[in-house]
Amino acid sequence: MAVDYTFNIGSVTKKLEYEGLSDIIVQVSFSVNAQADETEAANFSYSCGGYKDFPIADLDPENFLDFEEITPEIVVGWLLASEGVESLDDFSYVKASVDNIHARLHELEVQVNVPLPGPTSSISGSVTLQVAPEPEPEPEPEPEPEPEPEPEPEPEL
Repeated sequence: MAVDYTFNIGSVTKKLEYEGLSDIIVQVSFSVNAQADETEAANFSYSCGGYKDFPIADLDPENFLDFEEITPEIVVGWLLASEGVESLDDFSYVKASVDNIHARLHELEVQVNVPLPGPTSSISGSVTLQVAPEPEPEPEPEPEPEPEPEPEPEPEL
């Protein structure tokens, strides 16, 4: 069983300034797409993605790179180092994606997509959408009557 995968670096989140340094990457988003290759009977793919935080406390000012110098390959290196692996094949998200598609392909080995016998035909139909009527506005509550003014006391003689 052969599985091809694509690993993509998405966006990065950066802290604008910290202790005299600027544009510090503190989070990376990434995705993995694993695809059964064309030699497989079942055409199947699986995708997942995630985020990786890089704590600012782990920042090494001696080896700090300016934001303009950072490439996707450098970010992949950081991701691999964060898990103590050297190959993208061993990165947890890639491994999980490839393992998942292998398991699903194994389940699908006894299944094959084939067209129905006979002439091809299509079935068509229409759907009528009904729009719900506008709700009627709730009636305004009637104002409470104002209390009648109390009569002024008559002056004492």
